[in-house]
Amino acid sequence: MTNRIVNAIELLGKQSARFTVVSGAMLCLLIGAADLLVGRTIGISLFYLIPVALTAWYAGRRAGIFIACVSAAIMLAAETASGVSYAGAYVPLWNAVVRLIFFITVAYLLSAFKREKSSARHDYLTGLGNRRHFLELADAEIKRSARYGHAFTLAYIDVDDFKAINDRFGHAEGDALLKTIALDIQANIRETDIAARLGGDEFAVLLPESDPVSAARYFDKLFTSLSQAASLIDRPATFSIGVVTFISPPSSIDEMIKTVDRIMYEAKNSGKNLVKYAVFNGLLAR
Repeated sequence: MTNRIVNAIELLGKQSARFTVVSGAMLCLLIGAADLLVGRTIGISLFYLIPVALTAWYAGRRAGIFIACVSAAIMLAAETASGVSYAGAYVPLWNAVVRLIFFITVAYLLSAFKREKSSARHDYLTGLGNRRHFLELADAEIKRSARYGHAFTLAYIDVDDFKAINDRFGHAEGDALLKTIALDIQANIRETDIAARLGGDEFAVLLPESDPVSAARYFDKLFTSLSQAASLIDRPATFSIGVVTFISPPSSIDEMIKTVDRIMYEAKNSGKNLVKYAVFNGLLAR
């Protein structure tokens, strides 16, 4: 039962914001109907927080506040329809206002927490994962590779002479180029792949469960796509890419980084604007 609930929540997180809001409203109605049926003998008011919390988390603050209003309204309607008598005519309304404030506070805090959590993991300029988040995921991939024996591929992508582009066109245009690169990388990766901006003009792409042949096919395509994207915005950008397929996992994050960084710089030292490939199987092979 617990697994089904978790799976349902994870599925909700993959849906559109509109779907999440509609689902939240429907859940409010179901809870309201249950509230009306059981009457005042069993308190289920806390259950109204479920659609508020889920909507705020997966669809954002405004959607969460909207569902908070829906929850408070349905709760008031169920309370009124139950025929419970109060000391004053305005008591139900007062209760509804207090609940609404509480629900809105929960929606606001949850959405704020998620934004803060997201900003700690994502690069502010491109929206890709940042270096810290990337290293966490890469470390998990090393451990998974060691456990199951699956190969993975890591690439470092560096924009050649990026400083010259900034000096010639300005930092705003340099930032626009970095955003274009990030968008192109995102458009060409699978859902299971990991992309990040490591800092400056350097990006990383990690492909779980990929052999040298499939990795070469993918990065040849990405190299062409990046070059075309740069030409479309009329920026003379070229790329040096170092790609290493780890048949066996490296002993540490540091070893992985040094290995891929070395291959990327070999691409630069070989004339730039190219992809350099290598295979790691305990030792680095060409």
